Amino acid sequence: MPPYQGGGEMISDVWTDHATWNELPWKFEAGTPHVAGAVGLGAAIDYLERLGMDAVSAHEREITIYAMERLAEIPRLHILGPGANERGGVVAFTVEGIHPHDIAQVLDTEGVCVRAGHHCTKPLHRRLGLGASARASFYVYTTRDEIDILTHALHKTRELFRVAG
Repeated sequence: MPPYQGGGEMISDVWTDHATWNELPWKFEAGTPHVAGAVGLGAAIDYLERLGMDAVSAHEREITIYAMERLAEIPRLHILGPGANERGGVVAFTVEGIHPHDIAQVLDTEGVCVRAGHHCTKPLHRRLGLGASARASFYVYTTRDEIDILTHALHKTRELFRVAG
């Protein structure tokens, strides 16, 4: 099967009247390699090494614990998954009476980004009887103030949808 594009590492050899294709996977890798991505990855690794992965892990655990404590204050919000000490910086949740896509839409208007859907865990959602969930992700740059903004925005979302407490 010939490639649909040409260039870069996909060509093994070239003559004036024909070319031969490289082996897989290079045969389908047209154009210049993603140099900017490689440089960015290197910069990200340098940054994380300067911070120290123990510090990154400790912050992620601390901010996740704080987030789960704050989210637990919201009536009818259900956190999915294990306790804070048994997870990374991701919290999936549902709010009774509000579809997760509606949650994401309203939070977006408040400047808060979450994901909504089945998050590549459709069998788990099916087992839990859920069509979708909302998911907030935290990392080394996440602050307590941002968790407070998320919590406030979720309270506003409940008010908007008139979900009783």
